[in-house]
Amino acid sequence: MLTNRRTLLTGSLAATAAAAMPWRAAQAQATELKLHSFVPPTHVIWTDVITPWSQEVAKLSKGALTVRLFPAMQLGGRPPDLYRQVLQGISDATFTLPGYTSADFPMMALTELPGLGNSADDGTRKLWQRFDKYLARDFKGTKVLMLWNSEAACLMSKAKPIRTLEDLKGLKIRAPSAAQSAQLEALGATPIDMPAPAIYNNLDRGVIDATMIPMSAALDFKLIEVAKYFTINAPLGCSPFLVAMNQGRYDKLPADLKKVIDATTGLNLSLKGAATYDRKNNEALAEAKKTREVYTLPEKERQRWLATFRPMIQRQVEAGEKAGLPARGLVKSYGLLS
Repeated sequence: MLTNRRTLLTGSLAATAAAAMPWRAAQAQATELKLHSFVPPTHVIWTDVITPWSQEVAKLSKGALTVRLFPAMQLGGRPPDLYRQVLQGISDATFTLPGYTSADFPMMALTELPGLGNSADDGTRKLWQRFDKYLARDFKGTKVLMLWNSEAACLMSKAKPIRTLEDLKGLKIRAPSAAQSAQLEALGATPIDMPAPAIYNNLDRGVIDATMIPMSAALDFKLIEVAKYFTINAPLGCSPFLVAMNQGRYDKLPADLKKVIDATTGLNLSLKGAATYDRKNNEALAEAKKTREVYTLPEKERQRWLATFRPMIQRQVEAGEKAGLPARGLVKSYGLLS
């Protein structure tokens, strides 16, 4: 009887273990990617693009691959650290701006020159058309999952409306990148490098007089609360945005999981990001017009600004060529140089 009881017990344990094995094996084989960003979890790209993408990855891989999201710098560091965190393997992927570390992206910086995109969708398609020939060299060590443009930047100020070139003289204006800082300097303003989450407090306290940022960001970062004047239709640059993955991490994935990443990213996912920004731009404009002054720069004044930019554009192209980059070819492909 004792022997039978032991046999029964042993058999029961074996059956339980066998039943648990597929689940445990699946858990052991599951791969998790950590995606880090500076944006809050309420940011429109986070809620409308990145979170749905992470869910699609889990579904297509049947749970074998998951993307764990870390917004608001939850893994530590500062926004300018995000891309290097991916290169170092601190995170597996990131949503960031190349402009936060412009020196690391000399070709991408040229895509921020004024007048290169009519909308987020237009700018995004132009980026991907030029990616292999001109831009891929900036992303060694990572795999680009998304690369898209915002709509053109506008100017948001608190105490003084900006309507002419003369209004810009001496103003301290937040810039998103070194490339767009050069545009503000050409216009006679003093650029202040600053990540987007810091704009609200600095504009409210008068540390900066205005900010250069796409209108679509006004709702995500609550800028309509602190800015009173909005200048749109200015010939300013478009900021590129990026989701990139550590290349070594991607290379180590099994072939079937690589296929899931490849099938769900690239141009199509980037265009979703662009469409989100174009939609958000319209929503922010409608909201600002309820209580704030929204000024559309007249065409004559717009041409004055463009003329002011020409020497700066030429200098940037020459500097790129001197550094051994195909800067002239890229800028000519946009029709900005003859």
